[in-house]
Amino acid sequence: MTVHLPLNSVGLDDIVLSDDVCGLATILAKNKKLPSVIYGETGTGKEEFAKIVHKRRCVLESNIPFISVNCANINNDLAASILFGHVRGAFSGADKSTEGLVAAAHGGILFLDEIQALSYEVQQRMLRVLNDGSYNRLGDVKTCYSNFQVIAATTKDLDEEVEKGNFIIDLRSRLLGVEVKLPPLRERKEDIPKFIDIFTRQNKVELLDQEKQQLVDICESYYWQGNIRQLFQVLSAWVALCDGHLNVDRFPSYKSMFAPRAKNSCDYDHYVEVLDAVTQAIGLYIPLNTAIETIESFILRNAIQDAGNLTEVYEGMKLSRNNFYIKRRKYGLTTEVMTE
Repeated sequence: MTVHLPLNSVGLDDIVLSDDVCGLATILAKNKKLPSVIYGETGTGKEEFAKIVHKRRCVLESNIPFISVNCANINNDLAASILFGHVRGAFSGADKSTEGLVAAAHGGILFLDEIQALSYEVQQRMLRVLNDGSYNRLGDVKTCYSNFQVIAATTKDLDEEVEKGNFIIDLRSRLLGVEVKLPPLRERKEDIPKFIDIFTRQNKVELLDQEKQQLVDICESYYWQGNIRQLFQVLSAWVALCDGHLNVDRFPSYKSMFAPRAKNSCDYDHYVEVLDAVTQAIGLYIPLNTAIETIESFILRNAIQDAGNLTEVYEGMKLSRNNFYIKRRKYGLTTEVMTE
């Protein structure tokens, strides 16, 4: 099931969820022993979905803990201690005992972001606590217990990680439950006007209808590698740069807003396509406009990839900004990914 969700900066109260998404979050809230794995690129709203489940559980059970762990940021040498705690003297520098995040999640939700980044040792330790809630703090023989619902998030396919030997199959099995796939922003550009509305409302930004449409057109022309999170960050930067005098012509652009660049942007197939169009036009087999459009598309595609900056492209080609965006949409160059 694919769900559409915004990020923390958007705010849960601003979201109108579909019936399917509401039902999915409610299922997880009502079945607190049911685990979940959320798949999606960075910035697509994985933690936000976990917080929606938490919000629904709080309605049913009153306040419960929500413990968020970014597994990619945990130092491997300290990961076990951070998650499971330790007793004083368990290792050099352990001058006092700690309970750990697993203990803190008791009765609530343990959100493990980028779970594929956990070290093999910590993955092994997670097997036991996800099986029956039991675990040991580092340096302690006493068995502890924590009853929590695990929600994991990942930018990788866990089944592929298992095949590569990076993820323990038993841990993958313990995470089987509800799987959610969050689409990237480039696949849901019809929602960009909604996100802009939310941003302008929250930040008390006033735009005329024409200005808003221009802003939407600009935002829809980008690829957004950082997805919804990046959209809100760039909108914030735009407001700051305008310093009280909003102007869509000052909308900033960064390389990560474009599609990933290919190693060889001017590939052989596209050269052949252009040469073929020229040959056919000379032989009077195709209209001149058709050949010109093929050449124009080729030039724009490669210029965008090589420059990585829209302003540099349309100024270098002596095009107006609006004309440039029209041509990008005409040739489908707003979301195209060039394979390496």
